[in-house]
Amino acid sequence: MVEGFNKMQYYVSCLKNLHLKVKDFSIGGLKLNERNITFIVSWMLTPRGSNHYVLIEEDLVLICCIMKNIKVNWIHVFKEHMQKFTRLSDYHFPYVVLIYKFLQYFEVDLEEELSKVVKPSLEINNESLKNWYSTTLATNG
Repeated sequence: MVEGFNKMQYYVSCLKNLHLKVKDFSIGGLKLNERNITFIVSWMLTPRGSNHYVLIEEDLVLICCIMKNIKVNWIHVFKEHMQKFTRLSDYHFPYVVLIYKFLQYFEVDLEEELSKVVKPSLEINNESLKNWYSTTLATNG
């Protein structure tokens, strides 16, 4: 956590229109850079299964750290996310390829290990990214 972090104050500072009445912590009114970082945080680094449109405090803290160049203990962030993945059904496990590369690099024998095919619906493909990017450009000018 960031010392003295105020969720509402930081969220309002990320808005394009600072005088907008805040009903929830939605990404709709965010500035372009903050919105792009939000996408990376909530879809790639610490994805959850639903409601990516509304930010949670974890998202805001990570966005704040990234935008202000505050060092983040990514090992801790990923470990916490992996623990949530085991407890909560709507969290996804995005680090499979990264972990596989580590295991491959250190020549860990995976011959007898079980594997599971990832559903295409859980993958973020190039078409999804293109649609998201064009939507972002259209809404932010």
